[in-house]
Amino acid sequence: MAATPLTRNQTQSAVIAGAVAHTIFQTGWFAFGMSLAALIAASLFGGLVGALSNALGGEEANSVLAAIGAGSDILFWVVISFLIGSLILIGLSILVSGWMLSAAGQHRPWRTTMSAVGVAALVDIALFWVYLGIANLLTDSGIAGPVLLTPVIALVGGILVGSLLWWLMALANREKVPAVIVAADSTSVSALTAEGAAAVEAGPSTVAVPDAEAEPVAVEPTKPATRKKS
Repeated sequence: MAATPLTRNQTQSAVIAGAVAHTIFQTGWFAFGMSLAALIAASLFGGLVGALSNALGGEEANSVLAAIGAGSDILFWVVISFLIGSLILIGLSILVSGWMLSAAGQHRPWRTTMSAVGVAALVDIALFWVYLGIANLLTDSGIAGPVLLTPVIALVGGILVGSLLWWLMALANREKVPAVIVAADSTSVSALTAEGAAAVEAGPSTVAVPDAEAEPVAVEPTKPATRKKS
């Protein structure tokens, strides 16, 4: 089996879809990870506040812990909302990629999208720490690096990585045709090219074409020759 090459339109659509869809997916994926970590931390903090409140038993201590517990409950629902928003972004990235690849006539656009998203989910985990490390190298500030530079570096890196991943997945999911057909087509093209070159070298030629309107001519049967008796 041989794979058909990507057309120019399909290549451009894969690169653009990767840049757009991976940027959306990366944002949702990073937000999902941070929201999940914050959700676990909020749950542990709420349990710790409840345990301290039961252990201390004083009215003043209980009032302070109750206020902290109410704040942790609010934080819990804020984190839940961020978690839902991150899942929406991930779903949106899949839809955008599938629509863009389908519009360009890409072979198996949704399979290409899911393959690219699956690889990106693994690659982005390592890239997050790479972006964070680059941001810390570019500045000595503990706030400017993680908070300001990391999103910018992640945006640029996400566009480049997404374009490359989606292009590779589009190549991997190209349409397959039997190798015999490809070889036969190549032979036919070569033969036609050779015939064309020979015709050009030979120059114009005249070919006699029988006249279809001519009347048929009757042919009398010949009699066998007789021998004379001596």
